[in-house]
Amino acid sequence: MKRIALALATFAAIAAAVSTSSAQSTKPVSLGISAGAAIPVSDLGNDYSTGWNATVSLGFNSYGSPLGFRVDGMYNSMSPQSGVNLPDVKISSANANLVYALPGTGIRPYLIGGAGIYGLKSDFPGASTTTKLGLNGGIGASFPLSGFNTFVEARLHHVFSDNVATQFIPVTFGISF
Repeated sequence: MKRIALALATFAAIAAAVSTSSAQSTKPVSLGISAGAAIPVSDLGNDYSTGWNATVSLGFNSYGSPLGFRVDGMYNSMSPQSGVNLPDVKISSANANLVYALPGTGIRPYLIGGAGIYGLKSDFPGASTTTKLGLNGGIGASFPLSGFNTFVEARLHHVFSDNVATQFIPVTFGISF
């Protein structure tokens, strides 16, 4: 019985040390850039092919807390599928997100979600930008390196549009400083 208690106490001490060092390795303010694929889904996926995404992020974290805040500026471009006579679509957005860091050593998985303002514009001469509200949520993983982090992330974005379900999933890879 004493061995089991000692093993449990040792395991708890190691787990506490690992989670504390993981939380303390987070910088209080970080700047990130990422790029990747913008995958249209739902109604948007019926007519458009996978495009590209570019994102700039500003993150705020507190020491010892798994909860953080991140602001993203995104730009997405998608072209119509072959045989579909539609213009390219461009989606820009500004999002405010909560980030919850899950426990991990080395690789730090996290959940992310929030709301934002989305600008929808078709690549049609004279087309204006339509501004809508939207939500996003997803998962990512951060990999600490010497002086910076790399990360991979996937989020579902749902834009509240009038007639069409505007949803897409950017799958991105980036770095943060």
